[in-house]
Amino acid sequence: MSNIKLLLYSIASGVLMALSWPAIGELTSVILLAFAPLLLVEYEISKQEGKTGFAVFCYAYLSFFIFNLVTTYWIYHASLWGACMAVICNSLFMAIVIWLFHIAKKKVGKKEGYISFALYWLAFEYLHLNWELSWTWLTLGNVFAATPENVQWYEYTGVLGGSLLVLVSNLLFFNVTLKIKKASEVFNWKGLVLFLLLPITFTLVSVFGFDSSTEGKEMEVVIVQPNIDPYNEKFTTPPSDQIEKMIDLAKTKLTPTTDYLILPETAIPEAHWEHEFEYLYVTDELKKLKEISPKLKSIIGSSASVLYTPGMELKPTANEFKDGSGYYDNYNAAFQLDEYDGVQVHHKSKLVLGVEKLPFIRSIPLMKKLSINLGGTSGGLGYSEHPEVFKAPITSSVIAPIICYESIYGEYVTEYSRKGANLFAIITNDGWWDDTPGYKQHLAYASLRAIENRKWIVRSANTGISAVINDRGDILEKTTWWEPAAINAKVRLNNTITFYAQYGDYIGRIASLLAVLMIALTVVRTLNTTGNRLKR
Repeated sequence: MSNIKLLLYSIASGVLMALSWPAIGELTSVILLAFAPLLLVEYEISKQEGKTGFAVFCYAYLSFFIFNLVTTYWIYHASLWGACMAVICNSLFMAIVIWLFHIAKKKVGKKEGYISFALYWLAFEYLHLNWELSWTWLTLGNVFAATPENVQWYEYTGVLGGSLLVLVSNLLFFNVTLKIKKASEVFNWKGLVLFLLLPITFTLVSVFGFDSSTEGKEMEVVIVQPNIDPYNEKFTTPPSDQIEKMIDLAKTKLTPTTDYLILPETAIPEAHWEHEFEYLYVTDELKKLKEISPKLKSIIGSSASVLYTPGMELKPTANEFKDGSGYYDNYNAAFQLDEYDGVQVHHKSKLVLGVEKLPFIRSIPLMKKLSINLGGTSGGLGYSEHPEVFKAPITSSVIAPIICYESIYGEYVTEYSRKGANLFAIITNDGWWDDTPGYKQHLAYASLRAIENRKWIVRSANTGISAVINDRGDILEKTTWWEPAAINAKVRLNNTITFYAQYGDYIGRIASLLAVLMIALTVVRTLNTTGNRLKR
């Protein structure tokens, strides 16, 4: 096969992957065969004399560069440097997976090699969920966020189950196309039947497998979308005016029976000391709303700072006062003000790489010294090791305060379920990305969290889209992008602990173990081959 054809096949793979993605092409089923052209490129290169694994890597990098660029270009609205790093590095990691698969296929055997394709990819996605350079936006299982009705079985597998389905389907489709290409061989009808039946079977299981629960206590919530421009209005409009805008929107939907008011991420316009939250202007205004809704509890996002007192252990993210008088940490936080004026707080755990955190700051302290101090947040924000739930003093509600980026981490979100959360509240500010696919994808991914945990979700987004999502992942009500709005909705509290919530990303852990064994086998086979050549 000519280099031009190899190039075209690589481009085709990248384009097909992108077209399948939510808010891009939304041709979801295309992902089931999108890897096949790239697998064909690897197959052709492996037959050619003089071609090396580096050639496979280059063609794969082209495919994944197209995929990453088309699906996540919108990051540049928040950070051009961040967008470049996300696209370049994520494409690199994906291409390395294909290179490792090529090496395993060459050194261990074709059958084992194609098995390694699935193992290495799943291991990569699991690693990408759990290391310092984590960027999980393009986990393959996320592609089904556009059609949540087809993946109700995520309550057993999480998104990595979807990734496994995508990988196996592509291997089956590639097998079929390879048999067609080889006219001298008997056509493999078994492969074609399996390729067609696999997604159909999983879809049927989903459609007939779960109906939205009518059990559990019903609760009334109000969601506010203030629509404050994060680039301009947030810094030019007086904080009191911004707070009054949110309060006025809330008043249009509050009733005497409202249980919860949900306000977005960093809704409090000014940073403050965490221990002074109960004395803020916004806190006083929220307390006044109890004249309308006596049992009202409010959740609101804010930037907050914690002062280190004598005896407290300094975290790697701690900042020292310029005069050397002490230390403090900055947090992206969520606060709950309950009906008795009690305050609970959750510090964001999953921070945005390059914006809210620096990688490897624990193991490489020099990273903090190399950082740029932007408004006093040198070294990145502080974070909580584990999520905290918000409990109500006199009701059975246990709310999971999920802040923005945290909502794309499936296994992390299950910690809220295991801590007793029976309703998820996602607070976010997606206005940084402008009117691009970013905020639409972020909303779609929330449906997957609902399915994985069988929890209703109330979502407050500063500029949209705010929504109510049931435990089937259906978006029951949503706002319009870039418009002030408020929603009054009835939701249900669900205490179910799903199989996935209990066991997490077991598929990723199993694949990672097998991938390590496959790498070890590849190394042993390579050393044996090299040793035999030297003996000759």
